[in-house]
This record gives sequence, structure tokens and C-alpha cells, in this order.
Amino acid sequence: MNTLLLELAAEGWSTAGVISVIIFLLVFLAITLHWLHETVAALIGGVMVFLVTYIGGRFNPDLRILTFEDAMGFVDWNVIFLIMGMMIFMAIMARTNVFRWLAFRLYRRAKGNVWTIVVMLVTLTGVLSALLNDVTAILLIAPLSIQLALAINFNPLAIVIAEVLASNIGGAATLIGDPPSTIVGSHIMISFGDYLANMAPVAILCMIALLVTNRVQYRKEYSGGKREMSPTLVKQLESEARIKDYPMLYKSLAVGVLIFGLFFAAAFFDQMPPSVVALGGAAVLVAWVRPDINTMLQEVDWTTLIFFIGLFIIVGAMDASGAIVQMAAYVLTLAGDSLARAAMIMVWVSGVISGIVANIPYALAALPIVDLMSANLPGVGDNRIIYWALILGADLGGNATYLGSAPNIVAVGLLAQAGYKLTFKRFMQDGVPVTVITLIIASIYLILRYL
Repeated sequence: MNTLLLELAAEGWSTAGVISVIIFLLVFLAITLHWLHETVAALIGGVMVFLVTYIGGRFNPDLRILTFEDAMGFVDWNVIFLIMGMMIFMAIMARTNVFRWLAFRLYRRAKGNVWTIVVMLVTLTGVLSALLNDVTAILLIAPLSIQLALAINFNPLAIVIAEVLASNIGGAATLIGDPPSTIVGSHIMISFGDYLANMAPVAILCMIALLVTNRVQYRKEYSGGKREMSPTLVKQLESEARIKDYPMLYKSLAVGVLIFGLFFAAAFFDQMPPSVVALGGAAVLVAWVRPDINTMLQEVDWTTLIFFIGLFIIVGAMDASGAIVQMAAYVLTLAGDSLARAAMIMVWVSGVISGIVANIPYALAALPIVDLMSANLPGVGDNRIIYWALILGADLGGNATYLGSAPNIVAVGLLAQAGYKLTFKRFMQDGVPVTVITLIIASIYLILRYL
């Protein structure tokens, strides 16, 4: 282990470090236990950091945690603007109703075979989560899936829970899928193509495992064979799943191809950040489609962006105050000099924690620890295994309970609106087996590929 890290750890916890950790834990509990809206909790936490620094620091220098100017350096603006750009793009494309149209066409293609329907819808959710946003994918696909399930007298939980699990797995496949993927990928400044080459294979393996597990868990429901709905209901669903604006759809698809093409080609343009690509694509589409800009900006999830900024500030406070060094030293003591042990600790600890609490604040807090681990473990070199372990643990672990990630909570609300109460225990019956299986797959993949 690096001598400098040991020396810093030996200095012990500073007053500012202790206070920054307390602020983070309070925000963490407020989000996990739903004491406050996540954005409100993060905003209050960020403000508390500044108040302690400027007011408390005026009387006691030990209370100076993080200044406003330094805090802006800890905010990953690439993440903020990447999410903003993709939100604007998605808001325009979703107006065409293309995703509901596609889901209904998949149903028609399945010709009443329930297993085929589930495979198609779950796969579509995973793909959309990889290319767009996991919460958006659930909001677009889950309502239609519930309608289809009820129409053919099939258990909606078998489809919707699987879609939720697929959204977290698919989100790990690309740089823009799940928030932990975006946060870590942006931090290590990896290109869209390199990220895809590293994470897509294991995400595909985990998707296959999810489908196999779902088939076993709901084997009785699938034994019924084909299930047809009435022609009247088919016509009603088809009318609700029509394309609303073909010109807008064609323009959105053209810009979408441009965006994803530039994601892959960014390395040829001085490593152009993904945020520049996303914002550029969104700007082109807005100028081309000419939507009402006030309405369009209202569809951007500003609460999520403020949530990220607040969390970046809080985690930055722990980093600046030395708290991260103390925690990293403890983890490194457990790992010893073994890179493999460090990776396994990271993937499984991340998986367990992300199954209990929200994976976004956890990923942000763990990232500086991973930085120090990567800098101090022998034989690391260009090996990013610990970063991949963090991503996979945070994304896959979020499937264990419905508190683990945002899509889980969204799906619970959609099912409740349809009259299906999804309890914590009931979600775990499906989520925990899939989480354990996919974490095992991720562990084997990491060892075989990077060690």
C-alpha cells in the first residue's frame, strides 16, 4: 500500500471530515427512508456543507469543509450536461409515440405466445435503458405491458418486474444507461465505444440469465400456451399506439443516428466529451423541430439534475476534508495487495449496499475510494477492473429491492395505479435471485477478462 496514503490515514479523522460524513449519512437516510424528496435532501446537504464552512469556519478553522469555488470543481458537469442533452432529445422523440407503437408491434409479432411477448418486451426495455435512460424506458414500456397482461389474463408482475430488472442490467451496458455508469464512465474519461466494448458483453450475459430465471420463476403462468385478446381490445390498444407525428419521428431518428455516431467517433475529435455530443444533438433537434421551448424545457427533469449537483458537492466535501482517505485506507487493508480481492470486495459490497439504499449516492461516495484503491494497489497499471466492479455492483445490486434504483420505485407506482400492490417482500422474491446470479456472472467476467 502507498506510504503517503498510510501517512494520511494515520493522521486520523479531522473535525471537518467527521461533519462531512455525518451530513452525507443524514442525506443518505433521508433519501432511503423517504423522509424527504431526494432532490430536497441533496440540496439541503449541499447547503449545510457551505453553512458549516462559512459560518462555523469563521470561528473555528477546523470547520472549514469546502468553499463554494472549490465545490464547483467537484461537480462533474459532463454528467450534468450529458443527462440534460439526452433528456431534451428523449422528450421530443417520446412525443411521436414511437416506443408504444414498437411495443404493440412486438405483441402482434408474438401471435399470442406469452413467453415470446415477455422476451420481446423485456429485451426492448433493456435496449432502451442502454440507449436512453432506465427510468424513461420503464415509463414508456411498463404501462402498455400492464395493459397487455391484463388483456390476455396474465400476471402483470411477471412482465413488469422483469422489465425493471432488465432496465438496471441494460443500463450497465452503455455510458448513458444508468446514472452510476454515467458517473463512473465520465470520471475515468472513457469513450462511449470503449465503455460499450467492456460492459456490453457482461450485460448481455446477465440479460440472458434474467430471462432464464424469469422463465423458471413463472413456469406455471407460461404453461398456459397462447392467449389471445378480443379484436375490439386489440383495435383500442392499436389506436393508442399509433405514431402521432411522422415528420418529427424521422427528424428524431436522423439526429439520434448522428448522436450515437458521434459517441463512437468522439476519439477522432480530441476526445470530445459525451456531454458536447448530447447537447449538440439536442440543440440541432430543437432547431429543426421547433417545439414550444417553454413546454420542452418543462419536460427536462431539473429535479434530477439538481439532485446530482447536490450529491457531487456533498461527496466533494468528504473528499476535501480527508474522510475519503480514511475510508479508502480501511478498504485497502481488507484487500491487502490483491487486485482480485479488491475487485471482488467492490463488486459484492456495492451490490449489497445498492440493494438496500439508492445506488446513485453510493456510487458517488465510492468513486473517490476506488480512485485511491486504483492508485495504491500493486499491478493496476491501465487495468480499470475496480471501476468496472463498482459499476456492475451498483447497477446489478439495485435489482435486489425496490429501493435500489429509481426505475424500481417508478414501476411500483405504475403497478399500484393498475390495482397491483407490489410489496417489498414480493419484489425481493424476483429481485434477489436475479441479483445474486448476475453478480456471480459479473465476478467471473471480471476475473476472466481483467486478471
